[in-house]
Amino acid sequence: MLDQADLVTLALTSRIVPSQVAPLTARQYWPLTRAVDLPWLMGRSAAEIAVELSIAGEDAERVARLLDRGAALALAMEQLEHTGVWTTTGMADRYPEMLRRRLGDAAPPLLHGVGDANLWQTDGVGVVGSRDIGPESADVAREVARAAVHQRLPIVSGAARGVDQHAMNAAFEFGGHVIGVLADSLERTVAKPSTRQGIASGQICLVTPYTPKAPFSAGNAMGRNKIIYALSRCVVVVRSEEGSGGTWGGATEAIRGKFTTVVSWTGQGSAQGNRALVDLGARALESADQIEGQIESAFEQPVPPARAFKADQLSLF
Repeated sequence: MLDQADLVTLALTSRIVPSQVAPLTARQYWPLTRAVDLPWLMGRSAAEIAVELSIAGEDAERVARLLDRGAALALAMEQLEHTGVWTTTGMADRYPEMLRRRLGDAAPPLLHGVGDANLWQTDGVGVVGSRDIGPESADVAREVARAAVHQRLPIVSGAARGVDQHAMNAAFEFGGHVIGVLADSLERTVAKPSTRQGIASGQICLVTPYTPKAPFSAGNAMGRNKIIYALSRCVVVVRSEEGSGGTWGGATEAIRGKFTTVVSWTGQGSAQGNRALVDLGARALESADQIEGQIESAFEQPVPPARAFKADQLSLF
């Protein structure tokens, strides 16, 4: 059930219904939550909002117009629920605390998903890599999944062709749990028989920060990568090309942000980019028999402290 704070969050940030003004981004939404009790905004005029928040009239007008979408959003949410898609917002108790802790104001304000949302309340083991891979990389992805399942940890990945699918399929085969963070259409993915089987067994949670109908895009892939890292205490990069691609971008962002442990495969079948990641601060994984040790070491480290949030003046433009 969505409460008033959830509904305001949907109105301010969702793209599931058309809007004549741009919904708020994550970096616009989170400062707003610290400036005002969100339910207060319901039914307020632009003038009242401008006074309360000490913001420009055009900013207040944008907020008021977004909030006017309530009826259309309620209908859209009802239709989603009938297809089995649930929604959680940054105001909800089940929203994954790790996202806020590790991503700060870059954390997505809302998530759509299917399956067991409780899976993300435990730090997982992330597995990422290129779409086009050889047998060595496929074997590494499979062994990481085996090790995670052995330690009763969920595998977190992007459900894309290649490394992602090898790791997720292996975890499912070994009787483990999988969290898939999608950059492609959630609705289309849910329609697959294998996905429905995993959902029915309670082994799979699929989630996206984008609209459930959103098709794949490079921008969506880059945005979802940070979520994979933030839901994982340890992420194994199986194969990455140096200097380009979503795998490289996501890994280097996580290393710079220091919000999780990045482990890079440097054994047989690895790419030059994997060794470059080690030079940037990732841990080297040279053989499959080191996988469990690397995972255990990452989970023995203390959880990174919550990021400090800047108390800048609210600005919506």
